[in-house]
Amino acid sequence: MTEVINAPKPGTKEAALVRALNGRGKTIDQLSTLLGWQPHTVRAAFTRLRARGYRLARTPKTEKLAARFHIDQSKS
Repeated sequence: MTEVINAPKPGTKEAALVRALNGRGKTIDQLSTLLGWQPHTVRAAFTRLRARGYRLARTPKTEKLAARFHIDQSKS
């Protein structure tokens, strides 16, 4: 079964969030700065993206690097 994604409207901050989460992704702090949102707002936006059909993945934090979030492109 193919998952249908309800993409955000172009030019919105949610669309900017989707663009930022492609590739290596970003940390919560990077996304917060990029979008001008508080960290809890970024996390709430993740929930909205999941409701739209996006699958998000998290690269765990290390001693030197914060956790990074990106859109999971793998097939399940």
